[in-house]
Amino acid sequence: MSRIYEVARRNNIKDPDQLMQAINRAINGLNPIAAFIIGSMAHGEFVMGMSDIDLVVIVSGEPPFRARIIGSQLGDVEIVIFTLDEFCKYHMDNNMMLESLRTGIPIIGDPKELIKQCK
Repeated sequence: MSRIYEVARRNNIKDPDQLMQAINRAINGLNPIAAFIIGSMAHGEFVMGMSDIDLVVIVSGEPPFRARIIGSQLGDVEIVIFTLDEFCKYHMDNNMMLESLRTGIPIIGDPKELIKQCK
């Protein structure tokens, strides 16, 4: 999760703990094996008051929900959840999964290790 501080710095977020708190609240209870920041925040283009925080989360079992939006001091956090089986089956075809692997910022897990689990 130390990458979160780098993401905050790159996006001119003055208090990186706000980002850490928003992400922790978003993934609370999910027990993710991988999580990625995607979208404007991953590209360093986050605009306070206009952008949201996009997360893709991979879990090993059936999640309690598939998607949700929570509020935070920085703006909405949009979470989309896939199971590991779904990730393995669709990671070369699903745009969100592709973006996670290509330009996303892994905040939990290692993308290479995640791919290895698919073999």
